[in-house]
Amino acid sequence: MDRQNDSLIAAFAVTLLDERQKAGLTQEELAERADVSARFISFLETGRRQPSLSTLHALSKGLCMQMQDLMAAVELRHGDNGSAPRRTSD
Repeated sequence: MDRQNDSLIAAFAVTLLDERQKAGLTQEELAERADVSARFISFLETGRRQPSLSTLHALSKGLCMQMQDLMAAVELRHGDNGSAPRRTSD
């Protein structure tokens, strides 16, 4: 079974970028807080990598938010229709 879901990956990427910027963090700062590399944060924000559950937890803690809130934001962007993710305006 193919579990690739490009629209979900894109929704996560845009959400992570938006939440990081809302928190006023650089990629390097979030990486340090989440104990991952800045390059990995970049890959997540561009959809080239997908996070594990452990990484989702670390990212949400690094963003000072609950994991459920991070994922709710992803779901709002993704929706059930699989349409392209929307970037929120600042």
